[in-house]
Parts: sequence; structure tokens; C-alpha cells
Amino acid sequence: MHMLATFSTLRFSRAGLLAGLLSLSLLGACGGNDDEDGSSAYDGTVTWTHNGQSYTSKAYASAIVDSPTKFIITAAPDGNNTQTVSLVIYNLDTRGAANYDLARGSSLSDLPIGALTLSGGSGPNGIYSTLYGPAASNGTLSVTQYDKAAQKISGTFSFTAGPTANTGAVGTQTVSNGSFSFTKFR
Repeated sequence: MHMLATFSTLRFSRAGLLAGLLSLSLLGACGGNDDEDGSSAYDGTVTWTHNGQSYTSKAYASAIVDSPTKFIITAAPDGNNTQTVSLVIYNLDTRGAANYDLARGSSLSDLPIGALTLSGGSGPNGIYSTLYGPAASNGTLSVTQYDKAAQKISGTFSFTAGPTANTGAVGTQTVSNGSFSFTKFR
């Protein structure tokens, strides 16, 4: 958890932020709930479609309060971390349930971020982010319910993400039909 504390107190470049997201994604996946067989309770569920394949994550999904101003949702379909989706929302306590534009820009501007990490597959590997997307607006993140005291958050997302420098990513990747629902924050 020391890494979480360090990550939340520093300002990172875009590449550094996304590398941190990957690390948090791996932490969330490795520290996820027990198994996927339904024998234990989960914090929540994240679903999405990438390259025509639908994914659902329960055991490897987390909603993380990373700092007073940063909220992270991360999910992987399995413990192999071959694909991880991450969403970062700044100032969620202030804005609450709202529509967030996933714009191209700088992490120093505290923009909401959609990211996809691919590793170990036969296609392109690397970190893809809406900060590096092909358009001024690269998707939407809609928080339909947010109750910090009850630890509930739900919503939908879709985005097109561009390659993050020095991660091996090339081209763009699209994530669609995304949804999330959590009843416990970490």
C-alpha cells in the first residue's frame, strides 16, 4: 500500500501517470477478491467490449479512492493481466454523478482518463490512453450513481485510446459498452 500513498501524492507526466495506472491495475488485479466462481462476495463488476469480445470482471475489479481528489476504477478479466481497463476521475466528490468527457490533453490538467493496457497477447501490447487519443474528445464516462458514504458508484463508459510513448503501444484501441457498479471502495 506504500506505493498507493506515494502514487497519490506525486505529480506525474502523462507517461508516468499511465505507468502508475498499470501498476495500480496490477495491484488491484492481484489483490482482488477471492475467486470468480461465486463463492465469495465481490466489491463490484466491470464489463466492456474490446475487439468484438465482451469481458466481465468481478474478482479482479476495484474502485480505489487514491487521494482526496482522485478516484480510480480498474478491472482485468482474469488474473493473467493480459488486458486491463482503468478509469481515473478527478474531483468526483465535487462533481458527483455526471458525464465526464475523456479528452486528449495532459494529466497535469486533472482530466478524466480512460486507459487500456494490453500485454502478452498476439496483437499490439502497451498502454493506450484517452489523453493520447486521436480526437479532442475520445469518449465518455458517465457516473450515474455516486454515494461516498455508502460506498456505491455505478456508470457507463466508452472510449478510443491512443498509444502512450515508450510502452510498445501502436495505433489506437477502442473500448465500448463499458459499465461498472461497486458497493465497496478500497
